[in-house]
Amino acid sequence: MTDELRQVCSERGLDSSGPVRLLRQRLADHVKGSIMGKSQDEGATQASVPNDVIQSETDLNSESCSHGGGRDSRTQVLGELLRQVSPLRSEEPEAILCFFTRVEEIYGLGLVDDSGFVTRILPLVSGSLLRFLGECLREGSGWGECKIRLLEEYFPHFVRERLVRDLIVFNFQNEGQSPREYIEWVFRAANFLRYQASEQELVDRILMNFHPSVLAHAAFLERPRSRKELLSGWASRRKDGHCQRTAASRPDSPRSEW
Repeated sequence: MTDELRQVCSERGLDSSGPVRLLRQRLADHVKGSIMGKSQDEGATQASVPNDVIQSETDLNSESCSHGGGRDSRTQVLGELLRQVSPLRSEEPEAILCFFTRVEEIYGLGLVDDSGFVTRILPLVSGSLLRFLGECLREGSGWGECKIRLLEEYFPHFVRERLVRDLIVFNFQNEGQSPREYIEWVFRAANFLRYQASEQELVDRILMNFHPSVLAHAAFLERPRSRKELLSGWASRRKDGHCQRTAASRPDSPRSEW
């Protein structure tokens, strides 16, 4: 159990030392930090779930208990992360996009297989989306195929064009919004909508749409060519700014012009 959990942490660039409880919490915090939105207080209205879907979830729970601790540990981490996700209460395209980009962050951890993951998110949806995911599960569709079918059914071309315009091309960073949060959101939206733009083009668009209050910081970066360079460059710039402000606050330090 411990070895498999350490492997998951290592794959995500996290510290893999410490006891099992700490490893689970570290992994959960990592994903929670990238999930947007707040949990809603109201209880979700439960839609009826087909019998075969209920049986599938029961089988998954039984299987996770009958296997060794490694599988059980990953299932517990998945359950903890999904509890942080608010149920999807609307079938508006924006709400569907936000929900699926959030759960995909958790899917990317590879804690369970595709059918196990779809089964676990069923209680978070209702209405036609519950039927849609139930069909994906019965037909054995993988997560990637399920996403493609979701786009075709709930995001017709004109809706996709509008979302690309509003969430990517003309999505200007809000004042006070974390640059990292803004960068991650634009890339997640582009990935979900299958936006036909190169990584460099997305990076350039993000730099153009930064809030004026952060443009001065971004101007000091060498031109980033990838998401990774943009994130690491911003982190370095923020660290440099913190060091300069700390130095400037000392009585014997010269005043920083930056």
